[in-house]
Amino acid sequence: MGLDTSKRELVMVGERPTIRGECDAATARDIAVWLGELDAKPLEVDLSGVTFFDSSALRTFLNMRRCNRHLRLVNPSKTVMNMLDITGTTEYLIHGRDIFS
Repeated sequence: MGLDTSKRELVMVGERPTIRGECDAATARDIAVWLGELDAKPLEVDLSGVTFFDSSALRTFLNMRRCNRHLRLVNPSKTVMNMLDITGTTEYLIHGRDIFS
């Protein structure tokens, strides 16, 4: 099961959803739909191959985490880590800690 476009690739590597390429406004909706179709709890999404990650992608993962509190981002690329560090969402999206308490 996977979805491929010229900007990004959504594939299952073993049991783990994996995203490669760009995560931006043009791809955020496809990512949300694809992840929403997965019943996995916990859901660990591998972002090691992400080359671009903007605020639309961040919003997508924040919304997905609100729907599935067991969602975690694993193996984030440097690009992803930079965005998470800047926005203070590392603990919430990688470690699963509630940032609102």
